[in-house]
Amino acid sequence: MRKIIPLCIFFIAIVAPLPLFSADPSALTRKGVDLSDKKFYDEAAIEFKRAIEIYNSSSAKAYHNMGQVLELKGDYPQAIVYYEEALRRNPVQVDTYQRIGYMYFKTADYDKAVTAGEYVIKADPNNAEVWQWLPEAYKLKLQKQQEMLLARQREDALKKKQDALNKKEEEEKAAQEEAKKKPKRIIYSSLDFLLRTGYFFDKSLYKFIGSSGPYSPCPEMLYVDFTPHVNWEFDLKMGTPYLGALMPEVVVHTEVIQAMFHMEKYMLGLGFMGNHYKDDFNFDIKMTKSDYKIGVLFGLREEKSEMNFILYPRFLPHDTAHSKGKTFDTDYYEFNFKYISNRFFSYYSKVSAAEYFFFDHTNKISNYYGVYELCFGASLNKYSEEAKQKILTFSLEFIERFYMRSLGNTHPYKIFNGQGWFGMDSSNWFKGRPISGFYTLGHVLGFRVDEHLNDYITLYQKFNIELAGDEGDHNEFNLLIGISGQY
Repeated sequence: MRKIIPLCIFFIAIVAPLPLFSADPSALTRKGVDLSDKKFYDEAAIEFKRAIEIYNSSSAKAYHNMGQVLELKGDYPQAIVYYEEALRRNPVQVDTYQRIGYMYFKTADYDKAVTAGEYVIKADPNNAEVWQWLPEAYKLKLQKQQEMLLARQREDALKKKQDALNKKEEEEKAAQEEAKKKPKRIIYSSLDFLLRTGYFFDKSLYKFIGSSGPYSPCPEMLYVDFTPHVNWEFDLKMGTPYLGALMPEVVVHTEVIQAMFHMEKYMLGLGFMGNHYKDDFNFDIKMTKSDYKIGVLFGLREEKSEMNFILYPRFLPHDTAHSKGKTFDTDYYEFNFKYISNRFFSYYSKVSAAEYFFFDHTNKISNYYGVYELCFGASLNKYSEEAKQKILTFSLEFIERFYMRSLGNTHPYKIFNGQGWFGMDSSNWFKGRPISGFYTLGHVLGFRVDEHLNDYITLYQKFNIELAGDEGDHNEFNLLIGISGQY
């Protein structure tokens, strides 16, 4: 037993150092380099990893070699990881700067590539390998910096634009909240007068054009809107209407009474319209005639838009061959649309038709006058930031008027006889006059200013110019003056 123990100690002393010797980092590194030269990259990587694990404090070269193996395999990102660790362990390892600089260049990290390349050139000015890619790295670095600067400028511009939009939205939201705090309007009313002047071609005469209405020598209109409840609205419109420069005075007075029921964004309503004629240009007889119509209304209101349909059909009621003597018949149709872009700008459009029929049932003759309008307009508002309300509104509009006229028609009860339906005449469809009821055009340009004195009173003025078509006898220059109030 005493002999066996010394033998064991001797064996351990001889054999135990062998693994340590075989696991020496330098030897493993050399073995890894040999395997790498033979293109056994995976095996070389195993040897370098063993060298790293065994002796960290002196393994910067092993990390470098491991990075080079990964570079040769084409794994540039992972190679950079090992090169960076090699430099962390040995910050003056020039060959690692050379390789990692190239890796940065290949992965488009030009700032770091230039820094690493400059370090190598400073240590070894004649390093031919670095000079192969360093000039291009300088160029691409500058190009990338320029692109980043442009991108930053674009981002700043977009941010400023978005900030402006956000500020605008906040201001509009604040204005809406302020408007909600104000009491709801219960009653609104307006009264206006139109001063008509015309230039007559045949006499080269410019003069005032009067009206034979019951209240004033010029067309006037009173409008009252009453909203006693959020769901109910009533309005009244009455006065002497202005139908256009080339329309005779077929109506000396009109009144319209309407009741509307609002259901969230929809509106339904019924109306009653009366029109009154008092003149002698029909059938050469001075006569007074009235006509009454029942109408329907429909509306749709969204957050920023509103549209309305107004229909007073001729057949509710309708003068026919069963009528006696001389009668007066009317109808009216309108579609209007308004869009509020923001609290400063809005635009609107309107299509309307007003038609007037005079029948002599005894002689079976009829006269017809109509005016169709196509209107486009836009409004700009000026706000007071202190008062948080509109102070001025400027509106510009264009109207194209289509004047219709068919006199002494001997087929008064026939559909498509040139009276109504935009003047269509079935008897002349193939004779070159399919719309024989069309008379002429009027081109209107209008400019309006509303001055909002406070929350309750507004003064408004509107200047119109109407240029007559070929059949017209004069042009008109008109001024509308009015006042409105609400509570």
